Amino acid sequence: MTIEDATTADVEAAAKVLEPAFANDALVAYFFRTHPEGVGPASRRFFSLLLRLRIGLGMPALVRVEDGRVLGVAMGYDSERPAWPEPFASQWTRFEEETPGLAGRIAAYEALSRSHEPPAPHYYLGVLGVHPSAQGQGAGKALLQAFCRRSAADPLSSGVYLDTGNPASLEFYLRNGFVLRGEDELDGATLWCVFRSDSSGSPAARRYEERSGRHG
Repeated sequence: MTIEDATTADVEAAAKVLEPAFANDALVAYFFRTHPEGVGPASRRFFSLLLRLRIGLGMPALVRVEDGRVLGVAMGYDSERPAWPEPFASQWTRFEEETPGLAGRIAAYEALSRSHEPPAPHYYLGVLGVHPSAQGQGAGKALLQAFCRRSAADPLSSGVYLDTGNPASLEFYLRNGFVLRGEDELDGATLWCVFRSDSSGSPAARRYEERSGRHG
């Protein structure tokens, strides 16, 4: 298996991987439960839009590939949070309009997630998913490590932040060096927010540790 930067040619295959990977995810169900096509098809459209956006912005977007087949995906933001350009912003607006209540649910989720973000610049891992046929074989860990290496190599980043509504995913992140920063209830689902500080000794990482009272 190899880990590669995602390209637009990977988008369709990646979305088909992420749909079953998140089939039982509480946050995905929370977001898309009112979509007229159902949660699965709605999530596939959502992941497709996000991946095309991340590629278009030059943000971290990685795929785990075996024999030319995409088996896993990791994507997010680096230490910047650029505005969504056209046509992505318009596509997202249309998607919200056809999903009753989605805009309000996204706003509630983002408010909770942002309330636990570390103060220093950091990378945000928005999506990490592996096709069920490849789970338990190290693909998720490899993608996570690759994403974290991008952060560690960036002198502006203090580490990697993410949130999850899946208890098994929470345990996975805790086993891989993340620490819990916050826990909230979101309309019956639990949202856990975790952070992994870079060990690179970057100025941003040192500033974060000073603010957090972590001095070794």
